[in-house]
Amino acid sequence: MKKKRILVSPLDWGLGHASRDVPLIKNLLEKNNEVIIGGDGASLEFLKIEFPHLEVIPIPSHKFVYSKLFPAWFMIIVQIPVFIKGIIKENRFLKNIIHHHDLDLVISDARYGLWSHQIPSVIITHQVRIMMPRFFKAFEYLINPINLLALDKFSQHWIPDIPGNFNLSGNLSHNTKLISDSVYIGFLSGLEENNIAPIPSEKYDIVVLLSGPEPQRSVLENKITGQLLKQNRKSLIIGGKTGVKTMQDLSESCKRISFLSGNKLYNILKNSNYLICRSGYSTIMDLVKMKKTAFLIPTPGQTEQEYLARHLQEQGLFLFSEQKDFNMEEAIRRLDHFKPEDFPSTEKTLLDEALHRLSF
Repeated sequence: MKKKRILVSPLDWGLGHASRDVPLIKNLLEKNNEVIIGGDGASLEFLKIEFPHLEVIPIPSHKFVYSKLFPAWFMIIVQIPVFIKGIIKENRFLKNIIHHHDLDLVISDARYGLWSHQIPSVIITHQVRIMMPRFFKAFEYLINPINLLALDKFSQHWIPDIPGNFNLSGNLSHNTKLISDSVYIGFLSGLEENNIAPIPSEKYDIVVLLSGPEPQRSVLENKITGQLLKQNRKSLIIGGKTGVKTMQDLSESCKRISFLSGNKLYNILKNSNYLICRSGYSTIMDLVKMKKTAFLIPTPGQTEQEYLARHLQEQGLFLFSEQKDFNMEEAIRRLDHFKPEDFPSTEKTLLDEALHRLSF
């Protein structure tokens, strides 16, 4: 029987989309499929590190420009024409490579242009409902129907969450209209407990996991670094940038490493006393799989992260504050008095069932 050739392509907005595709790619390989990685930028480099022997197809993506002066949601709105143009280019690109690479299935992680009528295509996203700031809520009545039409171009829509009230994405993918071929596939995390390396001898009191777009990633790093250098707690800042791995001693007690992944990242996060990070959805899934809480700092103006931080605090899973209000000592004090009663869990069968529906 001919092996199925499957293209997996994550969006290149940070490393979150790429990292959550790691368990999906492993699942497909275990089922004796051939996986081709498509993408560009840091997300592609990340997957090339994780899967150095897999075939790679460079697929250009549209790049959003963010600003220190204007909130993320405003910058996204003004660049909608660029986004639409990028979707059209992605779709044309896919049409041209399907037969050349003999593809049987396309799995797009939040890349809206990678749909096809020639072969089955799947899109992965938890953001069914696009949330706008309070003063622009009326725009949701225009944007969300368009988003549903875009999702409906795909054969299936996979939501990396679980059904029911005790979930992670809240109103982003629950209590809202879904397209007919939407399925919940459980949490996607490359940090699996049964695959970890031995526990490292080095343990950090505070670990800061940085992620997300510039310039806010660096704004947060500078703010947190300044506060950490005033303390004597053993701490580590993980920069979240692929490339040449570098380690710096910022002080006697504080270190910075440019990038960590896989087992090393799992062990560092799992064994930290206090964890500080963004409220990116892929990071949240990783932490829930580890049954590890954290103090969340949503990217300013990124309405999805701001909603997730509030929702997850209401669920009793995480704590948060806005970036402008963040204080390290206050965060540690709140974490000292906080312990989640339970974390939502999921079985891998949800993903297997979704693949079975596609006959893969």
